[in-house]
Amino acid sequence: MSILAGIHAVKHALEAGETVAELLIEKGKKNPRINELVYLAKKRGIRVSFQPRQALDRLSEGVPHQGVVARVGSGKGLRFADWLAGLDMEAKPVVLLLDGVTDPHNLGACIRSADAAGCAGVVIPRDHAADISSPVVAKAASGALSRLPVLVVTNLVRAIKQLQEKGLWIVGLAGEAEASIYQASLDGGIGLVMGAEGKGLRRLVRESCDQLLSIPLAGHVESLNVSVAAGIALFEAVRQRDRRDEKGMEAE
Repeated sequence: MSILAGIHAVKHALEAGETVAELLIEKGKKNPRINELVYLAKKRGIRVSFQPRQALDRLSEGVPHQGVVARVGSGKGLRFADWLAGLDMEAKPVVLLLDGVTDPHNLGACIRSADAAGCAGVVIPRDHAADISSPVVAKAASGALSRLPVLVVTNLVRAIKQLQEKGLWIVGLAGEAEASIYQASLDGGIGLVMGAEGKGLRRLVRESCDQLLSIPLAGHVESLNVSVAAGIALFEAVRQRDRRDEKGMEAE
């Protein structure tokens, strides 16, 4: 379960039909917008409980909750092996792998970008990663946690090898790589591996990649925020796929 905090975030989850297990309301809180949430929750048969403010403060971990918190299902419970077995290779899927992204804002933003780009899933290690059940991650992901499989694995290198055996080409993003994402072919089934800002990819993860690519920087900054870099790389893959489809249509 992940935690959503705040009236707008919870209302979006309820209206979008996300898997909400429980709605928690601050005791004594009077607000017509909160009453609407209670109505929506009861209409869907979702449990509603009234808790002291301190309990909501603890659950929301500093995210402003406005007297409303929801427990929402996520892809965390999905086993990697089961997800991998069902991965449709004919669709030439894109999978985002995150190595060492411990900042919950960055993790949530990466998951949001992955969902927007149509990724088949996001893979993160159990260690060296922010907790995806955190309300900070959920807020930054903006609903993507319940729509996109997020697979938590014990060993990221092993997961990479299993993806390779499935037929994915694994591309690691590294600032020092000579070839850029704009020179590479990203229109097949690929796994994009992003490292933590500053540290980059860990050695074994880097060595497991089929190819290392960089994002060319024209300014004075030496690196990009990991969520920004992930968005750029993912949508370059989307662009190449769109171009491939257009060429296919022209050929017909």
